[in-house]
Amino acid sequence: MMGNQNEGIYVTLSELLKFGYVPKHFSIRPRGTVLSKLSGRHLSGARGRGMDFSEMKQYVQGDDTRNIDWKATRRTGKPYVRVYNEERDRNVWLVVSQMNSMFFGSTERMKSVSAAHTAALFAFKALETGDRVGAVIYNNDEKIKFFKASSSKNSVVQIMTEIERQNHRLKASNDNNRKVNLGEALKTLSALAKHDDLVVLIGDGRAMDEESAKQITRINAHNDVIGVLVYDPMEEEMVKSSSLFFTDGVDTIDVDSRDGIFIEKFRTRLEQRRDEFRQLSRKNALPVLSITTAEPVLDQLYEQLSLVSGRG
Repeated sequence: MMGNQNEGIYVTLSELLKFGYVPKHFSIRPRGTVLSKLSGRHLSGARGRGMDFSEMKQYVQGDDTRNIDWKATRRTGKPYVRVYNEERDRNVWLVVSQMNSMFFGSTERMKSVSAAHTAALFAFKALETGDRVGAVIYNNDEKIKFFKASSSKNSVVQIMTEIERQNHRLKASNDNNRKVNLGEALKTLSALAKHDDLVVLIGDGRAMDEESAKQITRINAHNDVIGVLVYDPMEEEMVKSSSLFFTDGVDTIDVDSRDGIFIEKFRTRLEQRRDEFRQLSRKNALPVLSITTAEPVLDQLYEQLSLVSGRG
């Protein structure tokens, strides 16, 4: 399945920090169109960031006529235009799942590792563009961890350190399926993300519930929200075996994936989760990216959010 014992199973801080030094030729500025990889989805445009009004000046040839201020023009008898400056920074909030359900991977890496890679790439891209980075990190066992938005690299290192810590608490024998109160966390976040912030939801969708969806709708009313759905190819089509082993390199569990009841429950839960995401996406015109554990996250972000094709 995987090379070195922990490669792709657990993430390290040094691994995450390396993403700060790789070329990131993709955009997290929500002006263009974001392609959703979910089946049945269409192209969804994210709302553009706001513009700060700078000054009023008399129109000269070459100015954008769309910015003519007609009230000032009528009042003075001369054409005046409003001058805007694009906002230079904003808050980028990463909402990252390290739940037990994320500790699964059939090929290259665990979903939890792909989620960590995604968070690191978004965080360092935000710093490159002059934005501030905040985070909400959650699992099944602990109180949800908040990080205030900051433009400091040290703050991002703290976020990555917490992701690493929660990631290393995952193991195959974990059977705690306690409901994560993500809705309450998003309620707090909605008070912090006031206007034109970017909220990136990174996970497999299993923490979503009615309250979470309600808060996402509220946040999306005045901010940009992108969903990142992390999945494993085996979730699309389970390998049928009388003895299918899942391991974290230490503990192992054995599953009979031929069992009809197991297969039916698996497919039902997967389809239910997809439907919930589709409904939430359509309701809010919410762009959703799909990240598979079978390919490097960086390549997938190039493909789905790219400014240019490939790594060049």
